[in-house]
Amino acid sequence: MDYETEEQQIEAIKSWWKENSTMVVTGISIGVASIFGWQYYQTENVKHAEQASVLYEQVLINSTNPSKINDQLAGVNQLEAEFSDTPYAALSALIVAKQQLAVGEFEKAQQQYRWVIENTSQDELKYLAKIRLSRLLLTADKKDEALALLNEIYPESFNAMVFELKGDVLSSQGNSAEAKTAYIKALSLSKGPNRWLQLKIDDIGESSAESNLNPGTEPSA
Repeated sequence: MDYETEEQQIEAIKSWWKENSTMVVTGISIGVASIFGWQYYQTENVKHAEQASVLYEQVLINSTNPSKINDQLAGVNQLEAEFSDTPYAALSALIVAKQQLAVGEFEKAQQQYRWVIENTSQDELKYLAKIRLSRLLLTADKKDEALALLNEIYPESFNAMVFELKGDVLSSQGNSAEAKTAYIKALSLSKGPNRWLQLKIDDIGESSAESNLNPGTEPSA
């Protein structure tokens, strides 16, 4: 609408304000509250992360002292219960699982790996837990379960480890041809020469050759 004078424009503004002032003030109030609410949320998030960090440091310190194992486990349990949304919970679970493996507590270690897989929002830690769990399952002679985990989709950065471990599982099952294919794939994905992988590939080749020289030996593939 066009106005012929400033007075008409002012009167129009007054009229608009009278009709809409409540809505405007409410909108501003909500906006201010949102700003302060967001600031409060960020502050609480920082506090939450700092608390998790302190607990994680305690887990690391206690991990070097066998007499502090109960304190360490208490810290891990608290992180998993109250700070599962932070990376510190998953990192702590991986640390204690490694220690449990070292003393033969395979079931407890398996539980920690599964907790990470099911709860962490950090993809890299989840995939690392899957690989470590697969290795544990292979050791526990749960080969099919290990292979099922390894057949899932992984990021490219994990594929060299995945294919090598898959080769180990297949080799333990007597699937020499498939194991060799997995090892060769792992070697192709490795950064630079990998003598250990090459030895695994060569060993399968020699085993296959020995089988062919002995007619009484059943094929391994």
